[in-house]
Amino acid sequence: MVVLSNFPPPTEGIRHQQPATVAHVNNRDIGKGTLFITESRLSWVNNSTGQGFSLEYPHIALHAVSRDLQSHPQECLYIMLDTHVDAEENQPEENADDDSSNPEMTEMRFIPDDKGMLDAMYHAMCECQALHPDQSENYDDCEEDEIFGDAEEDENEDGLYNIPGDVPIIINNSSFTAANGQQQLQQDEPMETEAGQFEDADCEPDN
Repeated sequence: MVVLSNFPPPTEGIRHQQPATVAHVNNRDIGKGTLFITESRLSWVNNSTGQGFSLEYPHIALHAVSRDLQSHPQECLYIMLDTHVDAEENQPEENADDDSSNPEMTEMRFIPDDKGMLDAMYHAMCECQALHPDQSENYDDCEEDEIFGDAEEDENEDGLYNIPGDVPIIINNSSFTAANGQQQLQQDEPMETEAGQFEDADCEPDN
């Protein structure tokens, strides 16, 4: 959970700084402040109270420029988080359940006075989020490498390799068949010929 707190604005790694930007958390206006899009995190600070919050990029599941005035009356930078943000510690109890249908997700909208800067805000977000790739994707790649690595190194006592499935492979006229998880070598049998069978095959027949 991220809670509004007092903290100094970031000063390092700033890719974009957008003043006069209203922040909405789950459709609740929490004031006007400055949005800082930095390489390490996304921060917003209220101009009048000095309170704000910082979000780590791995928690940002989606970001986009929203121009649909039916979903929201103003164009904005839309962000969906995979965590809960408590934007107001003293929220009245009657409104406590109105934030979101999913308490584990949070919708945020940043509405700058200068709507012409929305595209610049979006591209800065893309650049910074690219610096923080999804760790789950890297884990899947490593897991896949381990699966194939085990298949290559799993050699049994007979010097054969265990390969799942029935996979025929042809190498240099030798047939390798992976059947029942075991690789077997089937050499082509030599052709039996009779002595002199092909001798003088190119000679002309005697008249």
